Amino acid sequence: MQTPVIAALPAPSMISSVARLGLASLVLSTASLVLTRFDGSIAFIWANTGLVIAALSLRPPEQWRWLLPAFGVAMFAATVCFGMGLAAAAPLLAATMTEATLPAWLLRRWKGHFFDRVAGVVMFLLVAGVLGPLVGAVIAATAISLLTDASWERTAIRWFTSHGLGTITFTPLIMLLLRGEVGRWFQVPLREKMGPVAMLGLVAVVVAGVFLQDDIPLLFLPMLPMLAATMLYVRIGAAGSIVLLVAIGGTLSVTGHGPIHAIPTPPLSRILFFQFYVGCAALLVLPVSALLKQHRRAIRDLSQSEARFRLLSDRSADVILEVAPDGTILHASPSVTQVAGRPAAYYLGQHGFTLVHPEDQHVLWRAHRQALANPDIAHTAQFRSPRETPEPAWFEAALRGLGGTAGQGLIVVLRDISARKATELALEIAASTDPLTGLVNRRSFLQRLRNQIEHCRVGSSQGSVALVDLDHFKSVNDRFGHAVGDLALQAFARITAATIDRRHCLARIGGEEFAILLVGISPEEAQAACERLRHAVEQLEVELPSAMLEIEGPRVTASIGLVAIDPESDPATILNRADEALYRAKASGRNCVQVAD
Repeated sequence: MQTPVIAALPAPSMISSVARLGLASLVLSTASLVLTRFDGSIAFIWANTGLVIAALSLRPPEQWRWLLPAFGVAMFAATVCFGMGLAAAAPLLAATMTEATLPAWLLRRWKGHFFDRVAGVVMFLLVAGVLGPLVGAVIAATAISLLTDASWERTAIRWFTSHGLGTITFTPLIMLLLRGEVGRWFQVPLREKMGPVAMLGLVAVVVAGVFLQDDIPLLFLPMLPMLAATMLYVRIGAAGSIVLLVAIGGTLSVTGHGPIHAIPTPPLSRILFFQFYVGCAALLVLPVSALLKQHRRAIRDLSQSEARFRLLSDRSADVILEVAPDGTILHASPSVTQVAGRPAAYYLGQHGFTLVHPEDQHVLWRAHRQALANPDIAHTAQFRSPRETPEPAWFEAALRGLGGTAGQGLIVVLRDISARKATELALEIAASTDPLTGLVNRRSFLQRLRNQIEHCRVGSSQGSVALVDLDHFKSVNDRFGHAVGDLALQAFARITAATIDRRHCLARIGGEEFAILLVGISPEEAQAACERLRHAVEQLEVELPSAMLEIEGPRVTASIGLVAIDPESDPATILNRADEALYRAKASGRNCVQVAD
């Protein structure tokens, strides 16, 4: 039955940490009450809220159940012993705990790193310097006004300013202490510590000089070394400067020195003015500290990213280019030498088009513009290399804009896809070619016919279609066998390719039937070309295999049906008319050309 109780207890290290934080809370609360509570009312500066916010921000919420009681006991004891006594201890504890836990809860998503970013600093100033003290002031002023004859308004103002000032002043330094950064700073070599010590010493000297005299109002002067310390040493400089300003300036002011003490107003007004002055100083240096921290982190991340990029660029087989918006090459990886034949340094400052075939430059330029306009999306383009090689070298470019905004240049990765392109071309040729004769097949022929019809429709181009059928081809197969029949088809394909102009398209569309797309010539010229082909086929002798040399090879003739392309017709209609003409040629005794009506 004891196991759940034991399991619920914190680890020894957690107990030790809670005890140390509770003791620190007791010391800070006591110091604030003893040293800055001048009129028996509220402390002039309250640093303990900064400790509570820092400790809670650095711990997960599950550990708060151990920390909050420790802080509560410490502040309750300090209030009873050195503050307003037992009667006020409970309501003042409620006020101080509320003003600390509320900002810590609202800042929990930053996980203790709200001083590392400007947005985090702004959030801290709003919730820890304004919202928390405001809520605490309402609770505390209500309790104190009920227990004493103090004014509610005056008490609320004093609570708000003293607790807000203490939180803004001490939270950054306490955060550095709890995160171990101050301890690590003491471990660095003495030579590295001399700079921060000297800078903070200068801040202390300037603050002391300003507040030791009251003849000249030089309150602006400490801002200069405080800002310099922040810019040089970031959080250590900012936190140390604020603490020195509060410690030295506050002590001298309440002991009757300095320009603030010389202001002819009641003491409370002078205290409020000093708190306002310190708040302005904090508003100056804390955002600068966060901005510098953010900037240094960005530079470090950029340096690491560039190192990774250079390593990848130097070791990658792909070509990696950094290109300006106008296309100028700013960086080229060493692998460009294998691709383009020249050292990478040769291409620096040249236009990226030096790596692109002139006929493909418009394709890459389109992708270039798209990548600049949409930098969050990768764009691709394929192009040929301008180098003279036996086979064209193909590359695929992946382009992406830099910086997340348009117009900042590009990163381009080039990959050699020549092997893939060769495979695609082979597959494309296989899909559009008759395997026996090497001629265009029916599907490819129909596509070319559709294109020619469109050309005839929109321009002045002419064209004709001829259907060719080998006469008595079945008897060739029956007498000599299909192997010889195949030889006859191949011989016909060769003689036709040699007879007709290369601009025309010859296709095998089935069995012994062929089609010819005659482009750019008149119907009369097309008929003359068909007659030449018929005559050439008539003279054709099919060479037989060596095993059949004693047999005379078959002789073939061709019947041809010709039709002029009508721009208003479709491929099926044109082929039907050519087929009708072919049928008439067969019926007319074969080995002739017939033109469709």
